[in-house]
Amino acid sequence: MQLLRDFAGPANLPAHDDLARQRAELLAATTARRPARRWVWGSVTAAGLAAAATAVIALAPTAPPAPPAAAGPQEILYRAAAAARALPDAEPRPDQFLYTRTRLADGRENEFWASADGTRDGFEILFGHETEIAGCRDGKRVRKDHGRTVTSRCEPRPAAHPDLPTDADAMLAYLHRSTYGEGDTRHDLGREVVDLAGGYLRPAARAALYEAVAKVPGLVARTDAKDATGRAVLGITWDSTTEHGIGNQDEFLFDPVTFAYLGDGTTGVVVGQGIVDEVRQRP
Repeated sequence: MQLLRDFAGPANLPAHDDLARQRAELLAATTARRPARRWVWGSVTAAGLAAAATAVIALAPTAPPAPPAAAGPQEILYRAAAAARALPDAEPRPDQFLYTRTRLADGRENEFWASADGTRDGFEILFGHETEIAGCRDGKRVRKDHGRTVTSRCEPRPAAHPDLPTDADAMLAYLHRSTYGEGDTRHDLGREVVDLAGGYLRPAARAALYEAVAKVPGLVARTDAKDATGRAVLGITWDSTTEHGIGNQDEFLFDPVTFAYLGDGTTGVVVGQGIVDEVRQRP
């Protein structure tokens, strides 16, 4: 990443209208000169696909490094959306897991295995402590608590969301609905956005999420932001505090070179993510 930053040098972000026009011209030229192709993954394993996707996410976008201080939140979010659309599209199976590795400021790393459909038992290694995360099956979650078996009512919270809207207006309408019994305040919307962004989204849906967030009023861009490790990142913040004082300032963090999503800053920066077949497996 540092080599990419040193090579690219500083550059200004183009306006969103220019990006849209250039994208349309590129698509038109590609369609006119190249016959349609169908991509076939064949017998590629899930772990191999995840590893390949990770490599593309890290290297494919060729966006400039740190935007100028005048870059607005919409420009950053639209650039992140364009980078998301360029990623390979793969839909995890319901029985697979989303693996995520995060790094804290002191160098410690945490790992999470979240069920793709929310029904399988997940796993986490948090500050060196291993914990099984009970899935939700038939409306019930069964977990162990100091030797006791505790059963509670639940709704599955999938780590993968294959059926989300793929345009900004439809995504914004989706965010305003009461997905998990929450309300429709900016605090609730912020929770929903952070939850979705941290999970697995197909490229078109992730792009739509960023473009939907761009429509939220009160966004602030922080081009001088730092992640949990002290690395320079791009930050998009908005105040989601309710009239009763509940909530906080939500934040999106993006890599200034690839515009990949790095997390919300509360649990460290995302340094690895992929789809695996079982807990403890790494892509």
